Amino acid sequence: MIVKKRDFYILSCLISIVIYAACQRISEGSGGASEKIKLTTTALYETTPMPQAINQDAADDPAIIINQADQGKSTIVGTDKKGGLAVYNLQGRQLYFYPDGDMNNVDTRSGFIIGNDTVNLVCCSNRSKQSIAVYKASEDGSLSSASARTITSGMNGEVYGFCMYKSPVNGKIYAFVNSKSGEVEQWELFPSGNMVDAKIVRNFKFASQVEGMVADDENKKIFIGEEDRGIWVYPAEPDGGQEGLLLTKSSEKNNDRIRFDIEGLTIYYLPDGEGYLLASSQGNYSYAIFERKSPHKYLGSFRITDGVVDGVEETDGIDVYSYPLNSDFQHGLLVVQDGYNYDKGSPAAQNFKFIAWENVAKLFNPSLKMN
Repeated sequence: MIVKKRDFYILSCLISIVIYAACQRISEGSGGASEKIKLTTTALYETTPMPQAINQDAADDPAIIINQADQGKSTIVGTDKKGGLAVYNLQGRQLYFYPDGDMNNVDTRSGFIIGNDTVNLVCCSNRSKQSIAVYKASEDGSLSSASARTITSGMNGEVYGFCMYKSPVNGKIYAFVNSKSGEVEQWELFPSGNMVDAKIVRNFKFASQVEGMVADDENKKIFIGEEDRGIWVYPAEPDGGQEGLLLTKSSEKNNDRIRFDIEGLTIYYLPDGEGYLLASSQGNYSYAIFERKSPHKYLGSFRITDGVVDGVEETDGIDVYSYPLNSDFQHGLLVVQDGYNYDKGSPAAQNFKFIAWENVAKLFNPSLKMN
């Protein structure tokens, strides 16, 4: 068949339109969420979109960095798994961007001592280098590299999930990193001159893909999401062994309000070991809440719908801070990744949404506790 030049041009344009439309990552919206989840709230702020194309699955995981001198100047760091780290203020405005690699998950811990300085560490899994990237956070929210060397993972699978743990036993800070093939490594972080180095102290393996992790520093536990099975709890100390326990109600087989994948995990701390474990249930655009204390009773689920800013779908990473920050977040802040972001009804690059904890707490009956 002979195709004339004009016909070829028209055909090319039609193909381009189809491809463009297919790449907009159009959300299923609230219709994709489970009808069983009636509790909904809205976000107060959203971040500047990631500096990537609309069709890119880029934003992934947030961490809240507390400014100890002035909590109202605290910041949020978010990973761009297509190229770096972004830092935002509490209204979501981007302050800094570091194009340092394909960063997947991020976490932070305060109180790390380097020489005469006590610093906030920000660490993340860097898929570009199969490594753990280490930064120091300044009071203005800026980050500076603190890796004494490239801390390269020994796992066969690509580095993926990440979290940190500060031991109440010895005061040391540890990094946990996992892979898509289910491997988990635990690294001890230690000062090396004015920088940070690490050594591996433990590893174990799951039967399938894992990602989301969060450590409970006070209770010496780590929670790990096996994406297509549920949430596991393991001892977090380096001598914690190889065996964990599965939270029964974290599985869609035993909870009709969970839809795999299990993604982000975070903890709202309350005194005396109380509080809440939050999990992103990606398959039905919702968030499940469990009691922090064993046996981690399931309390219910909620969604984030359209309000001042657009709602949230298909969340990856989440983080929560459990204490007052400013007049907007008087009892804490929940930050969630938005898999389908919209700006005035039009698709936009992925970003993160900010929710006041009290707006989550009051959904439940009785209300969840607040600091």
